[in-house]
Amino acid sequence: ISLIFSVSLFPSSLISSLTNSTILPFHLHQNDVEEGERDEEEEEETIRFESESEEEKEEEEYLWRLSNIERAIKSFSSHSIPEHLHGREEKESEITNYIKERIKTQTSGSMYISGKPGTGKTATIQKIRKDLSLSKVRKCKQFFLNCMELKDKRQIYKEIGKTLELEDVERLDSDVISSALRKRNHMIIIFLDEIDQLMSTKSKSEQQIVFDIFGWTTIPNSHLVVVGIANALDMTEHIPLLDYIKCQPYLIHFQGYEADQISRIIKERLDSSAFTLVEDNAITLASRCIANNSSDVRVVLSILRKAVEDLKTKFEETRKISTVGVMLMNQICTQFLGDPQVNQIKSRTIHEKILLASLCQNQDRKEVVGSQVKKQYSGLCSQFSIPENNVSEICSQLDGTLLDVIGKPSAIFDKKKIRINFGTQNVVEALKG
Repeated sequence: ISLIFSVSLFPSSLISSLTNSTILPFHLHQNDVEEGERDEEEEEETIRFESESEEEKEEEEYLWRLSNIERAIKSFSSHSIPEHLHGREEKESEITNYIKERIKTQTSGSMYISGKPGTGKTATIQKIRKDLSLSKVRKCKQFFLNCMELKDKRQIYKEIGKTLELEDVERLDSDVISSALRKRNHMIIIFLDEIDQLMSTKSKSEQQIVFDIFGWTTIPNSHLVVVGIANALDMTEHIPLLDYIKCQPYLIHFQGYEADQISRIIKERLDSSAFTLVEDNAITLASRCIANNSSDVRVVLSILRKAVEDLKTKFEETRKISTVGVMLMNQICTQFLGDPQVNQIKSRTIHEKILLASLCQNQDRKEVVGSQVKKQYSGLCSQFSIPENNVSEICSQLDGTLLDVIGKPSAIFDKKKIRINFGTQNVVEALKG
């Protein structure tokens, strides 16, 4: 009671002073605690935000690197045509100049391009076709056909008839097309890949088809350029009638790629990547392996594709980027090129491979009579709807290597014997690719 009484006697100014010196600091302390808690919450939020940002950055970098690797894999597709064809600059220029000159002068002509598989023939032609479409040359029409796709060889007339916009293409023959060509006012360029498939035998009917196609270029004012592409070096020499009508196709031969050319092809396709995927010494190793083997650039593209695919798998598992070095490249090259006989089979033409595959049916037999070889080869071609070639000629190409043709040169092929010099497993391994 005395304390209350005593306080009640204090002047109001003293009470005010006590309030300011004791009660107010208490309220301030409460505010500091609340602000401190807010600061801690904000700090935790900032740390959480920064953590999420780091995870997002890592994820973005992972996806960016993954997209680079996938783009590199895509660039090694054999169907991917680069802007520049290393080692084929002269051939590209020679073919382009020939075609452009014909378009400029509105004159007809023919060309025959030869070379082993994988030497860049088709890739060069496809690039030229693309460049011609984009360039400002005089109006002309292009037609491209892979003759391997023809189930009936005379179907070629139908396909060309469609390009000429002729009616009733199902009943077309050479005479109708010849007549139509005489009335054309614009150039037409016909590109026929694997044209040797139109001459799978030496029959007069098949010679006539190729004779017709090249012969059309001798028709006055036909405005036609025919470009034939094949593996065989001397196909046109099997058609003596071409000389009779003074049709002499312009000949171009593609040699195999050298190691430095293969190396430049690989590096150009890797240029799309923003970081190193394949080490230089690994590229050198792959280039030399192929140059010393088949010179088939398609094989080296398959090797590099496999190497980068392995790199992608490892990156997806570990999220750590690495490169294709010599050790990995050597392992993959061994997978593709390990057995010399497997490599030899891989470098052969499609019909040579079919013949070898058909001979595998003989299992332990080391010699097969020619008539049986014909039957087995024909059966396999029929199974896959592939036009047949002359079996005797195919065997002559393989003679002394993967097989031996036994018999007098004058003897008919059916009575000759074919000695097998290869292992069935090697053929199976080679055809896997």
